Amino acid sequence: MALFLHGFSSLVLGVVCWFLVMMLVLAVVRGPFYGFVEHGPYGPGTWGGPTKAGAWAAHAAIAVPLIPLLGFGLRGIALLQAATVRRLYGSRTAWWTIPVTAALTLAGLVLLYSWTQQV
Repeated sequence: MALFLHGFSSLVLGVVCWFLVMMLVLAVVRGPFYGFVEHGPYGPGTWGGPTKAGAWAAHAAIAVPLIPLLGFGLRGIALLQAATVRRLYGSRTAWWTIPVTAALTLAGLVLLYSWTQQV
């Protein structure tokens, strides 16, 4: 049973990591390079105001801080997954790895479900 739960958790966390990589690519491409990717129209209700420069600045200001945060999030999931695998093979790890992995797996399922409902 532990092997099945670990496999299911690995599957969900793997899909969440691919989702985060997709968000990272979007943040890199559309954040600082927004003016090259999007050509308008820019109106008063858009992010950054009615000008292209304002929209570019708003997207860059949001995306640039997110780029390292997404990288740290991916690294954290990878370290947690490695600790869970070590525990599965019988090595001693911190007591919190299993509850945090379970909580992250449930949060990942909720994220993926909500994302598919809006698409």
